[in-house]
Amino acid sequence: MIIFNGEIYNHVNLRADLQWKFQTESDSETLLAGLAIEGHNFLRKLNGMFAFVFLDRSSNHWIAARDAFGIKPLFIHRSGLLTIIGSEAPAIRDLVNASPSEASIDEWRLIRRPIPGKSFFEGIEEVLPGTYVKSNNESRKYRERSQVATFSQEGFEEKLITSVKAHELSDVPVTAFLSGGLDSAVVCALSSVTTVHTIGMGCNNEFDGATENATIARKKITYHEFTPQELIQSWRDLVRIRREPISVPNEGLIYMGCREMPIETKVILTGEGADELLFGYDRIFRWAVGNNWHGMQDFLECYGYSGKRSMTERLKDYLEEMKANKSVIEFAEDFFLYVHLPGLLRRMDSATMAASREARVPFVCTSLMDYMYRQPAELRLSDTESKIPLRRLAKKLRLSGALERKKIGFSASSRQIDRKAEYEEFQEIVMENLGWL
Repeated sequence: MIIFNGEIYNHVNLRADLQWKFQTESDSETLLAGLAIEGHNFLRKLNGMFAFVFLDRSSNHWIAARDAFGIKPLFIHRSGLLTIIGSEAPAIRDLVNASPSEASIDEWRLIRRPIPGKSFFEGIEEVLPGTYVKSNNESRKYRERSQVATFSQEGFEEKLITSVKAHELSDVPVTAFLSGGLDSAVVCALSSVTTVHTIGMGCNNEFDGATENATIARKKITYHEFTPQELIQSWRDLVRIRREPISVPNEGLIYMGCREMPIETKVILTGEGADELLFGYDRIFRWAVGNNWHGMQDFLECYGYSGKRSMTERLKDYLEEMKANKSVIEFAEDFFLYVHLPGLLRRMDSATMAASREARVPFVCTSLMDYMYRQPAELRLSDTESKIPLRRLAKKLRLSGALERKKIGFSASSRQIDRKAEYEEFQEIVMENLGWL
C-alpha cells in the first residue's frame, strides 16, 4: 500500500526495468512497484517531487520518504509506540495536542522558517529533504550533493531543456507563471505551454516586462492585479488554511493568482531555484566570494529578515556545523540550497495547493543541481552579472528585455519601506491572526 503526494517525472522509463504486472498508467503504481521490489534503493532513481508512506502488509514494515529538495512537505511525530506522519504539521498537532515552538517562531522571524528538521510545533519533526524513515526507526539520507562533471554551457542547456520538458508531463493542461525577469522567461520560452499568468498589484507589478517576455516567447498572457487590502486579506486566508505561520508576503499574491485561473488549469511551471542554482542573489554571493567572514552573526545581518531578532542557540549550532571546514562561498551555496530554497519551495507549494493547483519547478531537479554544485563561482557570477549560464541561454532565445532589466525579485510591497520593517509588519499580521502573540 502507498499514500503518495507528488509527481515522478521519469516513472515511464523506470517501469521498463521493473518486473511488475502494471494495472494503471499512474506514477503512484510505478513508485509502489519500485519500492516493493527494490526497497529504499529505488529512491535514488527517482526524478520528481514527492512525499510518501509505503507499507508492506506482509511484514507490517513501512518506509516514509521525501524528495531530494523538499518540494513536497512531510512531518513526523514519534512517542513510544505511536508514530504519526503527515503532509501538514498542524494536522498532527491536533492529534497530539502539541504546543507552538518558541524557538521555531524566533527562527521564522529571522530566516522565515524553522531550522531544517523542525516544525512550528514541539515534538513534531520535519523529515529532511532527501531522507527516508523506516518503521524500525532507521533514518538516513539517500541523496547528497556532490560535484559530478566539468561544466560546459552545452551541458547546462541540455539539462535545463530536458528538465522543462519532463516537468510538462501531465494529463491536464499546463500553464506557467511569468514575470519580467529572467528565470520564468527562460522556462516559458523553453516550454510548450500556450498560456502564461503574471501577478502583481496596481502599485507594484512587472506587467510591462512580462508582456514583452510573453510576446517574444509567443505565449498568451493573463494579468492578475490585486490591491494592498486584498493582499492582507489573503495572508489572513492562508493563515486560516495553514494554521501555522506563512513565510513570505508574496505567498498571498501566488494564492490569489491561482484562485483566479480557469478551473481546468491545474499545473503551473515556475522559475524557483534558478537564484540558488546560479548565484542569482548577487549581493550576498558577491559578499561570500569576497571572503569577508566575520562570524555567523555578520552573515545573518547580511541575510536576515529581522533587525530585532538574534539567532537561537540551535540555529547557531546548525549554521556553525554547516560552515565547518568550508570556504565562505561553499557555506553560502549550501545555506541557500539546504535552508533558503526549501523555505521558498514550501511557500510555493502551500500557496498553490491551497488554491487546488500544482506548481512545478524545472530548475530544481537532480541533474541540474548535481551538475552545478561546487562549480567555480566565476562560472555563475561576475562583477557585473549573475546567473551567467542562464543569461547566455536567454540571449539565444532573444529575451533581450529580461537580460537588461535589473533583478528586483517578486515583490509584494505596496509602498517604499525598509525590507526588514516590511517583514516585521507582515509577521505581526500573521501572528495576530494565529492568536500566537
